[in-house]
Amino acid sequence: MLPAAWLSTASTRVWQDRSMIDPEKASLPQADIYVLQGDNELSIQEIIHSLVEDIDSGAFAGMNSVRLDGRMAQRSEMSNPINMLPLGGSKRLVVMDYALEALKAKADQEWLTETVKSMPETTVLVMVVPDSQKFKGGEMVWQTAGKGHWLRKALQDSGKSVEWIGKPLPSLREMPQWIMNEALSQGAKFEKSASAELANLVGNDLFQARQEIGKALSYCGKDEPITRDVVRLLCSQSREEDIFDMVDAVGQRDARKALGLLRVLMQDQPIQYIFTMLVRQARLLIMVREVTDEGGGEKDVISACGTAPFIARKLMDQSRRFSMPDLELIFKRLDCMDESSKTGNATLDVELETLVSELCR
Repeated sequence: MLPAAWLSTASTRVWQDRSMIDPEKASLPQADIYVLQGDNELSIQEIIHSLVEDIDSGAFAGMNSVRLDGRMAQRSEMSNPINMLPLGGSKRLVVMDYALEALKAKADQEWLTETVKSMPETTVLVMVVPDSQKFKGGEMVWQTAGKGHWLRKALQDSGKSVEWIGKPLPSLREMPQWIMNEALSQGAKFEKSASAELANLVGNDLFQARQEIGKALSYCGKDEPITRDVVRLLCSQSREEDIFDMVDAVGQRDARKALGLLRVLMQDQPIQYIFTMLVRQARLLIMVREVTDEGGGEKDVISACGTAPFIARKLMDQSRRFSMPDLELIFKRLDCMDESSKTGNATLDVELETLVSELCR
């Protein structure tokens, strides 16, 4: 059960959760409403899974939880589950994915404000707010639902106990420790050098990191420590320098060199790994441009990106070859490519070659 000591009335506690780098993960506080904000999808789904297990289990499992998609749900489709009483249990769980997508109009926002005030005490509402952080004014701030967002005030005034839980992805600097903790939870023994190597390979893709840890555990077993050499053997070998060189060639509009480097990479590396590294590189360059465009220097870049000083300097040099609109366009194209490849509408190798050719024009 969720600890009763956390119960509060008409209060909103805001977490900037960093439990992914803390070996002693805190228990989930009890509340009437949870807002799960961030881009750490793995942690968000784990919280929801924990709530489902706590609220919708036993003889009536599956009867007291419902999940809605805010991008498609109508107001009536949300009202009925929220106001419905539980069946054979004490609580009912309502999860609203992409919550803000359903609350764009002022009338919808007013509806939610009144709905949560009159919500039955037996309902536990979870609102998922996909969001990411940006370096601004010397700190990382949420882009979609910041400190002055209307939803924060609406829930603050609702008379309900509210837990607003921030779940940002771990930074690249935090990833080795996240990997060490995840390895321990799986029963694996990761050496520090191995966790650093894996972090270099996967960036902050937590789903991939978890899979790679499981792969290494299957190879070594629970008694044998996982070394850097094991990570290199089982996981894709690091080719960060090649990625840098290829992006440099794109920045110089050298199509021949850029395509040549891409094809060399594709010969000995899985295409998904190359794609992941390019996404990571694009994200880093966007962060660097944001910092430098606001007057930040090398120390600010190191803090924002969690990289070593020499990497920060290379990123700063490379970012000057691209405008912010260029970088945002590249990132959006990569996102669309990922979606197309997952639906079978395109293959990543052809899409990447096309993108590189277009950018070099």
